[in-house]
Amino acid sequence: MPRTLLALSAALGLLLALPARAQTVEDGSDAAIGKDNTALVIGLIAERFAALDPKVTTLRRARDSWICGAVNVKNRDGLYIGERGFVVDVGSRFFGRVPEGPELMNPRADGFAEKERVRQLFFDLCLD
Repeated sequence: MPRTLLALSAALGLLLALPARAQTVEDGSDAAIGKDNTALVIGLIAERFAALDPKVTTLRRARDSWICGAVNVKNRDGLYIGERGFVVDVGSRFFGRVPEGPELMNPRADGFAEKERVRQLFFDLCLD
């Protein structure tokens, strides 16, 4: 009996040590974009945020091959920080999460142009 308990404990420990991945969409909005597109979106989010236990919501088709949605991730204290919008271009596998205000404070910062591009894409494609 102690061996079985030890083996179960070890297996549970290994399972809990694996990084969390967004396996499903929290609100069922994945039905609006289809199974293949959902798998692509979740895969792109997992590539970037798997260790932060992402929660995906509000998926919807935008224009052409673009998909809009929101993702919520945990901070280093293990607390969810709030949903932020994102855009995905299915054709090019482009993923961009809307930057927070402080990320756009310095136009000379590395990556500023790309962050501004993502922000503008989200505004143009996803806001009604």
